Amino acid sequence: MEVNHLTEELNAWLAGDQDTHVLIMSFRDACEQAKLPQKYSDVLESVLSRLESSSLFTEESCSFSKKDLAAALSLWLQKAHQASLNNS
Repeated sequence: MEVNHLTEELNAWLAGDQDTHVLIMSFRDACEQAKLPQKYSDVLESVLSRLESSSLFTEESCSFSKKDLAAALSLWLQKAHQASLNNS
């Protein structure tokens, strides 16, 4: 799993230097390539769905906090990385 690359993309997104759709595709690709159990994909899709929804609105009108979404993706990344290490 490309943990460092995904972390860099996530940090760039938080700083406003990364497109939301590029971030979403990167996480989906990483999940698919890691061949994790289905529950990891399900959790990721839940977070990414909120991220996609939030990208449709301005920060003031969106009910999803950018920092909370980033924290959820970061936690998912940690757990998925650990699972991929355990599977190898």
